[in-house]
Amino acid sequence: MMLILNALECVRQRLNSFLHNANPRNDEWVALSNVLDQKGQEVPEAMDKVVMFLANITHETIQSTYTPTIPSGGSRYAVVSPPLYINLYVLFYANLAYKAALGAISATISFFQQTPTFTRDNLPGLDPQIDKLAFEFTNLDITELNYVMGLLGTKYLPSVYYKVRLLPFQADAMMSQVPAAQGSKNDR
Repeated sequence: MMLILNALECVRQRLNSFLHNANPRNDEWVALSNVLDQKGQEVPEAMDKVVMFLANITHETIQSTYTPTIPSGGSRYAVVSPPLYINLYVLFYANLAYKAALGAISATISFFQQTPTFTRDNLPGLDPQIDKLAFEFTNLDITELNYVMGLLGTKYLPSVYYKVRLLPFQADAMMSQVPAAQGSKNDR
């Protein structure tokens, strides 16, 4: 499964369980979806749910960019590209009647306040390439919020915006091979 989809789907399932434990219902609480389709029509899976919507992807520039080498057999090492770390911006949009929406968004905030970081220990289905997902509450001013709602193609309902930090992307391709460092003649 693709890395972004795996990460978001694992968190969606965990949030869905949390909301269902607090307020059981016959249907899922959380949908990983758009609110409207490409034609501007409501997406049936998103109706009466907390919609988890990927609003943006950015490159994390704070991480080190050194080029690591890994053993590739014998006395040779493979030079591989460093991982690219990305951040996801995820909107949780309560596509429910207003009072129910306020309750669902409050519970969503509570969920991420209690569990701001996910690892394979507390999110077993998480892809092995992902060491950690950190959810950081992100403020949007009224203009930014208007842009996000426009991106979503809908009117405002209670929502909360999170930055999901440090999702690694690592290519498997080897850039080159280098021999192992040998000691100097004086060391022999």
